[in-house]
Amino acid sequence: MARYALRHGLPVAPDTIAELTRLVDARVGTHAEPSRDEANRTARTLAVIHRKLASSIAPATPQGVLLLDAHYRRGHPLAWLGPVPLIRMLSAAAILFLAAVIGTGLSHDVSAKNIELGLLDASGTSLLWNTMFLLACAGLGASFAALFQAHRYVAECIYDPKYDASYAARLILGLIAGLILVELLPPHLFDNGTMHSFGKPALAMLGGFSATAVHRLLHRLVDTLDTLVRGDPSAGVQATRDVHRAQAAHERTQLQAELAANLLELQQTLDATHSPEQVRQRLAELTRSMLSADTMRATPDAVKADTSRAAANEKDD
Repeated sequence: MARYALRHGLPVAPDTIAELTRLVDARVGTHAEPSRDEANRTARTLAVIHRKLASSIAPATPQGVLLLDAHYRRGHPLAWLGPVPLIRMLSAAAILFLAAVIGTGLSHDVSAKNIELGLLDASGTSLLWNTMFLLACAGLGASFAALFQAHRYVAECIYDPKYDASYAARLILGLIAGLILVELLPPHLFDNGTMHSFGKPALAMLGGFSATAVHRLLHRLVDTLDTLVRGDPSAGVQATRDVHRAQAAHERTQLQAELAANLLELQQTLDATHSPEQVRQRLAELTRSMLSADTMRATPDAVKADTSRAAANEKDD
């Protein structure tokens, strides 16, 4: 990490480098076993230096820096393809798929007319060559995407070899996604989009480049089919809400009419009598009637909430 930080001009405290140099020289210059206390002090000092250097080289990771430094120092005859085995493997795969695209495209059976026939209309060697050509296009897109992503991790020194196996799976998924996109999905699926002018080779390359997009597309088709089979529960929920709105509007109108009648009766009572006791009694009766009306109005709201929760649970099921 110290070599990486100094090579790239990262800000590192001079005392940290001096302390690290002193520990390395002391370790190299003596062959005797250190005492337990001295070993503990050395380990504590190294841990502090490691933490400071890790903060200095961030976002690069200590593991990524160590692996890349080891590969650079060891040397490899194919180092021009990449500093780590994963980059070399993906570079070789990209070159192989590129050669396959060119090689299969040289065949007389691979043409714009034959490639549009598809799996069900073509047969024999023509179908074989055109399918291999589309698979090579999908593999070229998949290897390009994987190589681009892995190269970014290596360039930023955040490469982790535990994810190496996932890149082979990405290549396989890219091949499958490219073939699904151009041969197994309905051809009119992209008529209304910007991809209607793309040919099958371009679609196969796009499918290989982003197998995740093909997965989302298939998942959306499954959701659409499930909605057609089970029906859209939102229509029933909307109808229930409309009924509750109409019922609430009717109750609101009725309550307003009753309130107006009570106020008119109260006004007539005030005009007929000047007794404070009768006025207070009439106001108390009016207050009780309004409170009872609020209680009756709260009950349909509770029923409405229960209905909405039941509809939501049905939709989740």
